[in-house]
Amino acid sequence: MKLTAKQIERLVKQGEVVHTECKDASGGLPDSLWESYSSFANSDGGVILLGVREVDRKFSIAGVPKAATLIKRFWDGVNNHEKVSVNILFDRHVYSVKCRGRDVVVIEVPRADRRERPVYVGRDVFSGTYRRNGEGDYKCSREAVLAMLRDASDVTADATVLESLTVADLNADSIRHYREEFSRFRPRLAWNKLSDEEFLKKVGAVGRGDDGNLHPNIAGLVCFGDFVTIMHELPNYFLDYRERSSDSARWGDRVCSSDPTWSGNIVDFFYRIYDKVTSGVKTPFALDENDRRIDETDVHEAVREVVANALIHADYHGRQGIVVEKRFNEIQVSNPGTMRISKEVAIEGGRSDPRNAQVFNIFSLIGIGERSGTGLSNLYALWEQHGFATPVIREEFDPEKTIVNIATEPNQSDSDTTRTKPDHNPDTTRTELGNNSVSTRTEPVQNPYRTHAIPEQGESVDTGIKNLLNSLNSSTRRVYHELAKDGTITMRGLATKLGVNKDTINIAVGTLVAKKLIRRIGSKKGGHWEVVK
Repeated sequence: MKLTAKQIERLVKQGEVVHTECKDASGGLPDSLWESYSSFANSDGGVILLGVREVDRKFSIAGVPKAATLIKRFWDGVNNHEKVSVNILFDRHVYSVKCRGRDVVVIEVPRADRRERPVYVGRDVFSGTYRRNGEGDYKCSREAVLAMLRDASDVTADATVLESLTVADLNADSIRHYREEFSRFRPRLAWNKLSDEEFLKKVGAVGRGDDGNLHPNIAGLVCFGDFVTIMHELPNYFLDYRERSSDSARWGDRVCSSDPTWSGNIVDFFYRIYDKVTSGVKTPFALDENDRRIDETDVHEAVREVVANALIHADYHGRQGIVVEKRFNEIQVSNPGTMRISKEVAIEGGRSDPRNAQVFNIFSLIGIGERSGTGLSNLYALWEQHGFATPVIREEFDPEKTIVNIATEPNQSDSDTTRTKPDHNPDTTRTELGNNSVSTRTEPVQNPYRTHAIPEQGESVDTGIKNLLNSLNSSTRRVYHELAKDGTITMRGLATKLGVNKDTINIAVGTLVAKKLIRRIGSKKGGHWEVVK
C-alpha cells in the first residue's frame, strides 16, 4: 500500500527519525542514498524520501524535476553489484507521489532477510556496511559485520565441532541431570538406554571430527560444559541472574556462571533460576475444574519461555553475556545478538529461526522452548488478556544485543469486575515501561481465560466470535475488521491506515493469531491473511 501525500507531509513534518530519511535529490541521486539503503536494510527497515530539503534542521517538500528518470537511475544503481551488494526491493517499494504539486520519490526499504545481510555499499563488506542509529546512518564495526555473516549461514554456529575437546571435558553431573529430566519427559524412548556418548550424539551435543572421533560441539559445550572450559572457547561467555525485591539499589539474590559451586552452563543456569524468575508474578485469580486455585499459569510458562529463548537465541560469539534482571515490577532479559527475523514477523508468530539449532533441540527435547514460533505471539496476547503492560522488545547495536522487558503485575490491581488492557487511544492515561510509554484503560472482564475462537455452549459461531472480539481492545478490533476487508495489506499499511505505530499493529496481529481469529495463508511475501467471520 503506497503512502499518500498527506502521510508523506506528516513524515516530512516530523523530520528524520529512526525509520525516515529525507534527501534533497535536486541534483540527482545523492551518494549518501546508498548508505541509507544499507542502513535500513541491516536494521529494521525505513522510508527514504527524495525531494525533501533541509534548512536549519527544518524539512520542506522541494520535489524532484524528473521523478520517472530518477526512479530509473535508482533501479539501475540498486541492481548494480558494484554499487550495492544486493537488491532486496520489489517494484511496489519505489514510486513517486504528488505533494503540493511537486513530485516526491518514495523508497520503502524493508529489513533484509538474515541470509541477505549484511547489505553493503561498494565491494568491501567491512567498509561498506551501515546501520541506523537514531536519525542517522553509521558504519558498522568489523565485529558487527562478522555477526551478520555468521547469521547469514544456514549452518548454525553451535554445530561447530571442537576437536580440542572430548566428551570427558564436559560436566558429568550436568549430563546426568539432563538425562534424568529427559527420561521423565520421554520415559519410553530407547535413547534412555544409550551410553552418554551415544546419547549426546542423538540430542546434537557432539559431532564427529576430522579424526573420526566424537567431540563436543559449541551446543554441547554451552549446555553441558564447565564455565572455565566454555570461557576458553568463548571468551565473552557469561550468565548473570540478578533479583531485586524492592526499589532499592542492592540485589537481593544473584546467580552467575563464574560461581565455582556449580557448572556455569546454560542448562543448569535455567534450572537454577527456573522458580526464582517466576515467583511473585501476579496473575488473575483462576480455578481448575475441581475449584482449586491455579498457581502455575500460562503467564508463568510465558516468562520461562522468554528466559529460555534468550539462552537458545544468544550469539555466544558476541561481546556480551546473558543477563536476567528481576526487578520489583518487571523482568528484563538481554542476550547477545540481534533478532534473526524482524520483530514484526516474530510477534505475528508461526515462524521459528533459531540462532542455535542444536541448543534449541537440546532444550526442546525436555519440553523447554517454543518450536512453532508462537512464543512472542502468545506472550503479547497473554499480557494484553491479563491486563499487563505491553512487552517491550528492542535491539541495540555495537555490541549487538536483544532486550525484552516484561511487566510482572497488571497495570492496576485486578478485581472481579475490572482489569487494565493496553490500548493506543489518545484519550487514555499513559504508564511508562523502560523508555516506552504504554496506554491503558479499564473495562469489564470478558472471561480472560477464554483464548480461542470457540463459542460457549448455546452460542452461535457468529455470536461467539462477536463476543470474543468485544473482549479485545479497540485497536485489535479495528485491525481485525481491516484484515476482513483486505487480507493482503501489510503491517506498515495497517499502521498508516489506522494512524498508529507498528508495535500496536504487531501486538494486535499477535493477539488475533493467538485467539485463532486470523491465520496466515501462504508465505510472508506472497500470502495473505484470512479472518474467521
